[in-house]
Amino acid sequence: MSKLKPPHFATLTVPANQPRAPARHGKIENIADDIYMVRGKMPSTASRPLFERLFRYFSRTMTIVRKKNNQGGYDLTLINSLRLSDKALLQLADLGEVKHVVRLGSFHGVDDAFYAQHFGAKYWIVKGMKSASGLTIEEEVLSDNNLPIAGSQLFSFERLPYPEAILILPPTKQRAGLAITTDSIQNHISIFDIDNSPLVSFAIWRIGLAGKARLGPIWMREQTFLSSGATNLTTTDKNQLMSTFFRPQFERLLKKYDFDMLMPGHGWPIYKNAKDAIRSSIESQL
Repeated sequence: MSKLKPPHFATLTVPANQPRAPARHGKIENIADDIYMVRGKMPSTASRPLFERLFRYFSRTMTIVRKKNNQGGYDLTLINSLRLSDKALLQLADLGEVKHVVRLGSFHGVDDAFYAQHFGAKYWIVKGMKSASGLTIEEEVLSDNNLPIAGSQLFSFERLPYPEAILILPPTKQRAGLAITTDSIQNHISIFDIDNSPLVSFAIWRIGLAGKARLGPIWMREQTFLSSGATNLTTTDKNQLMSTFFRPQFERLLKKYDFDMLMPGHGWPIYKNAKDAIRSSIESQL
């Protein structure tokens, strides 16, 4: 079997001593009890192709989880990190102290090193994932028994060439259970997004990613065929292979974990009935 070349973004890291400048982003928004989000544009640099910088930029979403500590203050966990402006970093400091940076998806993480180094935070990755480069701290590997947020749970996709996981925060008296995803489940409620280029907005519509709790089609395709090494398949065979690979895994997520909200790495939050939306996407996409 010939060795397949991985997509370039799968191994993208940024040295800790060469952080990217903040890209455009919105405000820190409170979406539930001690849960916050920031939406913004994926950063780029002059080294990237001009076409990409002008026409193929896309949005992303960072989740911030706040927990009260024993000293009466608050500890913050950043998931799907997004570099904030200096002004927004001061607002972040008002929420609490950054203690943990979590990378759930292999295709994300360009701003992880900045936060880990700047705040001296613990850096968490999924088993088998390539870490941010140039860090002077040792990363922690996420597992069922080793998680940054007390009471949280980890759903790990199996047999992926580029690891990805979902972090589940169980329900509390103040809010429903919350699933935090990266690329596996997205929620583009509209293709009109200031942080997506028109070309990307068109692509989101064209590949069927627009809508509630959509399973990432490009993400699934890359993971499935790089994992299997299958080539020269018909469209029907490809769809069947992808369904066989992913459907049982998404069904395990719905059956095993208690959540009603979704906070994706791309798109907007779903505040209720997230499981129903995911189940509908499984039926229509797999």
